[in-house]
Amino acid sequence: MTAQDSRSLPVAPPPRPGMIWLFSGVWLLYLVYPIGSAIALDDVVAKVFGLVLIAAFAVVYMASFYRLRTSPDSITLWPQAPQREVWIALGTLVGLMAAATVPLGGDALAFSVYISALAAFTLPTRQALPCVAAMAGVVLLLPLSISGWEHQEGLAFQVGVSGFAAWGVSQIIVRNRGLAAAREQLAVLAVAEERLRVGRDVHDILGHSLTVITIKTELAQRLIDVDVVRAKAELADIEELAREALAGVRDTVGGLREVSLDGELANARTALSAAGIVPELPSILPPMDRTRAELFGWIVREAVTNVVRHSDARRCEITVASDSIDVSDDGRGVGNGGVGNGTEGTGLVGLRERVAAAGGSLRLGSDRGGRGFHLAVTFPPIIEKGTE
Repeated sequence: MTAQDSRSLPVAPPPRPGMIWLFSGVWLLYLVYPIGSAIALDDVVAKVFGLVLIAAFAVVYMASFYRLRTSPDSITLWPQAPQREVWIALGTLVGLMAAATVPLGGDALAFSVYISALAAFTLPTRQALPCVAAMAGVVLLLPLSISGWEHQEGLAFQVGVSGFAAWGVSQIIVRNRGLAAAREQLAVLAVAEERLRVGRDVHDILGHSLTVITIKTELAQRLIDVDVVRAKAELADIEELAREALAGVRDTVGGLREVSLDGELANARTALSAAGIVPELPSILPPMDRTRAELFGWIVREAVTNVVRHSDARRCEITVASDSIDVSDDGRGVGNGGVGNGTEGTGLVGLRERVAAAGGSLRLGSDRGGRGFHLAVTFPPIIEKGTE
């Protein structure tokens, strides 16, 4: 993962400061060797110059990690850092190591461990690996070309190990940030899905209930001057429907709403009759599990709501099987001023999503003459174990 790739991850706080100082400071143990070499020098000027260079190297090295921890850009790109700052720090460290070879000789090559670790921890992999390899090559080959310098095969190995360790830690941090980003995205999607579910359920409940209330209100208005007793009965039904709709919304928001096929067929009979549509509904239902019955209940609710609202039908028939349900009428049909006027509304879109999520298919259509509306939902037959 490159620095550019890590910009797409959510900004997460880096490890605690104590962990940063521990990870960066643990490498300071390697300064024991150049410090010992500097103290052993007989020339006071060389001794002081060597110790000053060692101290300057340690300060620059630790400051680089501090910058990595505190810079806003560095936190965003964690564990990598802005490329320009990293290369400036690495160049400064390499320059200090080169200067330290004057008083310390080959012992100054111990600085390469820090350079390797910093490069592997802060650069993208495609840049870090060449840097680590270059430092190991310098440590391995430079003593061979300068007389009096001890061979540093062991130190070259340590340079490679330190670079690999730092790279491994950085990759763990990057992977953890990726997992955190994935968890955050899943949480956002879960919230969005739940909102969609609640909105869809509320739409189905209110759409059906308010449609029936509207039909009954119109009927009560026509009857109030003709048949007061029946008008009062319709108004009582309207009050009951309003209470049921309110309770349904409350249950849906609370995640407790259950829809039954039996109940929705009874509601459908009432709604269709109030709208002057002859209901032809099944009197006996086939056996089916609770989940399938609830889904079929939602289908009846949405389909009957559309029939009452848009069809201008005189008859509506509902047929139910264990793996299918059909709702049809003899009204205007699709695209003739009927259901959605040729387009699927929110309710049908939500219904199609419910059916698809349950593994079924939903079809809408009219007869050849464009009359009538037909909604069919089918599911693959369940194959029992032991049958071929």
